[in-house]
Amino acid sequence: MLFLRTSFLLVSLLSSSHVEAFAPSHGATSSVSRPTYDTSSIATDRFVLSSTAAGSVTEPLVTSSDIAAQIPSILKDFQHHESSRLPYSPTGYSTWSWRTHHNSENQSLVNSNTDQNEKQRYTEHSINYLEMGDPSKPAILLVHGFGASTYHFRHNIPILARKYHVYALDLLGFGWSDKPIMDYDASVWRDQVVDFVKQVILKEDASNKPITIAGNSLGGYTAMYSASDDRIKEFVKGCVLLNAAGRFRDPESEAKETSTPNPIIQFISSAIQRIVIAASFIYTKQPARIEQVLRNVY
Repeated sequence: MLFLRTSFLLVSLLSSSHVEAFAPSHGATSSVSRPTYDTSSIATDRFVLSSTAAGSVTEPLVTSSDIAAQIPSILKDFQHHESSRLPYSPTGYSTWSWRTHHNSENQSLVNSNTDQNEKQRYTEHSINYLEMGDPSKPAILLVHGFGASTYHFRHNIPILARKYHVYALDLLGFGWSDKPIMDYDASVWRDQVVDFVKQVILKEDASNKPITIAGNSLGGYTAMYSASDDRIKEFVKGCVLLNAAGRFRDPESEAKETSTPNPIIQFISSAIQRIVIAASFIYTKQPARIEQVLRNVY
């Protein structure tokens, strides 16, 4: 877990950078009609989803004019039927505001054994995503892996958009999405994908539109975890795992851990952990080491 946290801290700082040289290149070309971003069918009034123990409370979504304004000009001018490579945007693509209970304040309440009846605090996280293709076609959501971003699928998105309505998002802590200082686990990204499906993909008449969630590495586990969630599984018709990562930890075993840790041991352990993380970061932040890690992964 120490290695995971150290690696995540490093990659979170790097994931918003341009690492194109280390990603794979695949794709083919064919000819179809030019895509249009038709937002007229998007409802201006969206429902408010109720709070659940496992999920997040959502708010009314943006209007069609807001969504149209978010579509960057770099994608408006992009013709995916002619190009098999997504254009790079140094500022990201579109932004979705994710209101969620996943934040450091709530984690502190849990770790301090505070009364669980105390009202949870909710945070707005800015999430980068993009949308491409014909909205009448089946939807496919692409979830990137550890240390990557939406741009990791730059050779896949244009090709897939010729037959599908493609979505891709940056997981919290990666790419152009917010990178809050907090503990990350599988439930964070599961709830992010679930809420994204409910708030962004599921629009009017969405019940008749099949959704497939595809993920690579960490995104593969997130895709499977999200697709099986009761909140959206009735809408998900397929799940694609691309070199999917495994489970981080067993939630059932965590629930059995009821003993309160010794505060002295906890303090010493935390101090040692900070020292090791600081030393590891100094080593791993070197350009040569970063290049070596990224080449091994991608």
